[in-house]
Amino acid sequence: LLRDKFREFSRDTGGLGQERVDAANAAAAALISGGHPERAAVAQWQAGLNEAWAELLELVATRAQELAAAHDLQRFRRDARQVLEQLRAKARQVPEELGRDLRGAEGLERQHRAFEHDVQALSAQEGAVAAAWAELRGRCQRRRRLLGDSVEQFRFLRAARDLRLWMDGVQLQLQARERPR
Repeated sequence: LLRDKFREFSRDTGGLGQERVDAANAAAAALISGGHPERAAVAQWQAGLNEAWAELLELVATRAQELAAAHDLQRFRRDARQVLEQLRAKARQVPEELGRDLRGAEGLERQHRAFEHDVQALSAQEGAVAAAWAELRGRCQRRRRLLGDSVEQFRFLRAARDLRLWMDGVQLQLQARERPR
C-alpha cells in the first residue's frame, strides 16, 4: 500500500515538478539571453534550482528503493515465519510409538516416509528463504555503497557550487571597483 501510494506521489511530483522546472529554466534563459543586468545572479539561481531538482529526484528514487527493500524484508520475514511454523508442526507430528504389531509398524513406517517427504519439501522452502535472505543482504550492502557514493557526489557538487558562487562574487567585486584613468 505504501509503495503504491509513493509511486503515485512520485509520478505526480515528477510530472508537475518537471513542468515547473522547465518553465523556470525557460524564463531564466530568456532573461540571460535578453541581457538582463542581473543575468549572473539569474544564472546562479538557475543552477541552484536545477541542482535542487536533481537532489529531489535522487531523494524520490532513494525512497522508492527503500520501500522496495522494506517490502522484500517483510516478505522474507513472513516466508521465514511460515516455514518455521511448518517445521514446528511437523516436529509435533512425529509419533513416539514404534508400533505394537507388524501392521501398526508398517503403517507408522509409511507415515514416516510421507513425513520425510514433507520435511524435504520444507527443506527446499527453507533453502529458498535462505537464498532470499542472502540476496536481500547483498542488495542492502550494494545499496549502502551506492548511498555512500551518492553522499560523496552531492558533497562534491555542493562544494563546487559554493566555490563557483565565491568566484563569481570575487569577480563581481573586481568588476565593481573603479579602474584608474
